Amino acid sequence: MRIGFVGCGAIGSCYASYLVSKHEVCVLDTFEPVIENIKKNGILVDMVAPGHGNGETVSVRPAIATTDPKDIGVVDLLVVFVHYKFLEDAVRNALPMIDDHTMILCLQNGYGNYDEIAKVVPEEQIIIGNTAFGATPISPGHVANTGYGGTNMGSPKAPMAKVQEVAEAFRIAGLETEVHENVYNAIWYKLAANVAINGVSALLETPNGFIAKNKYANELAKMLIKEAITVANASGCTLEYEEVLEHAFDVSLKTDETISSMVQAVRNHRETEIMIINGAVSKLGKEHGIPTPCNDMILNLVLAKQSLYLGR
Repeated sequence: MRIGFVGCGAIGSCYASYLVSKHEVCVLDTFEPVIENIKKNGILVDMVAPGHGNGETVSVRPAIATTDPKDIGVVDLLVVFVHYKFLEDAVRNALPMIDDHTMILCLQNGYGNYDEIAKVVPEEQIIIGNTAFGATPISPGHVANTGYGGTNMGSPKAPMAKVQEVAEAFRIAGLETEVHENVYNAIWYKLAANVAINGVSALLETPNGFIAKNKYANELAKMLIKEAITVANASGCTLEYEEVLEHAFDVSLKTDETISSMVQAVRNHRETEIMIINGAVSKLGKEHGIPTPCNDMILNLVLAKQSLYLGR
């Protein structure tokens, strides 16, 4: 399969390092230092995921690494790993890589990525899902793979045969992949953990484990997840509160010392993804007439915190 990556940051680099073993992988990134270093050294990945990594740094070389989508041309699968605010522009920029048979896959955190991609391409070509991979950027073109986990995918509109084809392409490259008829169940199952952990950890600038171990943060997590599950189920999911809560605390403890992407964004004075995490709960709550006061509060506190350094 000919696979194109739009964005070769931390998670994108990890997926590319697996897929390159069985497929023709091409990388598009608008940040020139990433492409320059990949051309020079390959994609460098520190394999330090507990239970899967051996501590070594591997170098994998994509077939093409470029800042110009025309250099790559049409691909079978376009994997998009960019910040949600830039999703529409990134997919539009990548149109030379897309024709009517190209599937577009987004595995990023949050709820709302699908709608951004659908502004550019037909919904029948969009696959969404999530990943349990963990990764940390080290320098342009060099990342650490800090966690290994499964990949979930599905689509509200794309033919299931197409989704299965993409999933099988991942599996033959060594990626554990599951296809879901109702992919939003899988998305909200993970999103609920992000709802409990990311915003609060960004405000307090703590590692993930604090949420499960601190009695005050623990109680707040329960309230945040309760609202999230109520909203998700009103939107067509079939999630059980106790099961999702247990999963969220399990994630918190298993990633005890991990600094979430939202904490990293705050520390580096970047825009966070709060709008598609706690903000998604607030937005859908309003659409369904469901009060979400706890998520509303976390949303506004994080927005207030980032406004201090963004100046807006």
